[in-house]
This record gives sequence, structure tokens and C-alpha cells, in this order.
Amino acid sequence: MLRRFALLLVFLSAAAGSAQASEPWPPRQISIVVGFAAGGNTDMAARMLATGMKAALPVPVVVENKPGAGGTVGGSAVARATPDGSMLLVGSQSETAMLKANRAKPPYDIDKDLVPIGKLMDYGFVVTVSRSLNINSWNEFLAYARQKGSLSYGTPGIGTTAHVMSEHLLSSVGVKGVHVPYQGAASLRPDHIAGRIDFSIDVVPLILPLLTDGQLRPLAVTQKERDARLPSVPTLMELRVFPEEYSGWTGVFAPRGTPPEVRSRLLDLINQTLKGPGGEEIRRNGYRPAASSQTLHEFAQFVSADQKRWVGVFQKAGIAPSP
Repeated sequence: MLRRFALLLVFLSAAAGSAQASEPWPPRQISIVVGFAAGGNTDMAARMLATGMKAALPVPVVVENKPGAGGTVGGSAVARATPDGSMLLVGSQSETAMLKANRAKPPYDIDKDLVPIGKLMDYGFVVTVSRSLNINSWNEFLAYARQKGSLSYGTPGIGTTAHVMSEHLLSSVGVKGVHVPYQGAASLRPDHIAGRIDFSIDVVPLILPLLTDGQLRPLAVTQKERDARLPSVPTLMELRVFPEEYSGWTGVFAPRGTPPEVRSRLLDLINQTLKGPGGEEIRRNGYRPAASSQTLHEFAQFVSADQKRWVGVFQKAGIAPSP
């Protein structure tokens, strides 16, 4: 009798496991976490992805902004989440590939706590000043910086790409800096326009309207080649300030342990979104959409290579990791 009862328990357990495995994915609401305030490029990418996923899935898909600590508040929330595909991170290199090089004690390990799913887009940066400073060229900016001796600069937060680039720029020209961190790029722009900070390094598509109407002035771009939208603006490589280009990207991550079939389904949704209206929206907003045929392995390789690249950047720039 006991043997029969034990066999029955084994059968029921296996049946329950089979039923659970065959449940349609996703089992509940999907939350897409952004580690920055609304209005930035990462937030835009997340909302674009949410729109694409809502069109393909029978469950709610919501974007949750969890700003703070250079994007790592949001990253930490996803790193601790249940690995069932119900919570995702749409993140930049700031809170993912740069983290080990940038933080002496990072709040999570992207290799152990997160798994890459797919890239959404790429973009470039531009160094800008307020028109109130009456600076119109890189040489005028250098003269102003050296006369002043110390410059204030705003970023979307400690440890972000803009923070690292700004410190690298200041060390390259031999000027001290005062870092003014915000909870996102959108929140720093009013102070920048008003001239309350000396300079900022921002994402080209987001800042372009303020350059077009003259509220801010572009001095240099961080990419290898000049930006077609700012043809008269030199690159920092061209000016011999940076030895290599800085560029940005946005991608999707899930908690480590998310099942392979769920990761594959998520990547399919990303690729479908990029192939359709999502890719067009990215282009319309001035970014470069990722390939709509990417694989899980390709993005994982890209993130791994980018981590190594940032370690080299920090070493060359002489930037010590933050506490």
C-alpha cells in the first residue's frame, strides 16, 4: 500500500511539473525596469519595446522607472527578481558592461545576476555648453576652462557613461571638475540651459532640438567620425582629446536563471519589434536600431567584449573605480 501511495505521489508531482512547464508564457504581467527617470533615451527604448510586446502578448506590459545611483537601483531590482521573464531590465552600458570597471563594490554582478537577451539600439554623444557662456568652439572652451581652472558638469548620475567621459575629458585637458549628478539626463537640461553648470555630455538625438534652437552649443562629438546632423562639429578623437571613440547602446537583460525557452521567446519579441514599427521609431528619434536577426549568443558576446573594452578605457584614462 505504501509503495502504491509513493508511486501515486511521484505521478502527481510529475504531472504537476508537466502542467506547469506547459503553461503559456508569460504567466502574468511583464515589468520593464529602467534605471533612469522618464524622458531619456533608455526610457524611450523601454517604452518602444513595451508597445511592441503589448501588441504581441495577451498580458499587461508596464514600464517602471527606478532612477538612482547611475541606473543601478533599477539594475538591482531586476538582478533580485524571480527569473521567470516577468521582470526585465532595459539598460545602457552604464549599469551593465561598465559596472565592474566603474565600481569597486558593484551592487550586483552582471555575469552572475543578469543574463543578456538582446540589443535595441546604438547612439553617439556630444559635448555642449550653454549659449550664456558665449563659447562657440572647442578652442574657446579650452581657453575658458584653463582660465577658470575648474569646471562643473552635469550627468545622469554617478558611474554613468557621461560621468566617465566627462572625467576623461577633464583629465585630458588638465582641468579639475565638479560633478553634479542628476537622476536622469532630462532633469539636468534645465540647469544646463540656464548656465548653472559649465558643460554636459549628452546623447545626440535627445539634445539635438536644443542645439537647433540655439539654447545649447555643440563643441565636439565622442564618436570616431563626425555626426551627419552636426557636420561642422569635430570629434574628440580628431581633436586628440580621446584616443578612441565613446558610443552608447541600450539592451535588454533578464535575471540570471531565466529559462532558455523564455529567453528565446523574449529575443523573438525584441527582433519582431525592431523589424516592425519599433525599428522605425528608433530611426525617427535619431538612433540606430540593432539588427532584427540577432541571436542570444551574439548579444552575450557583445556585452562580454564591451566589459573588457571599458576596463581598458578606465586604465588608459587613469580613472579609479568609485567606492
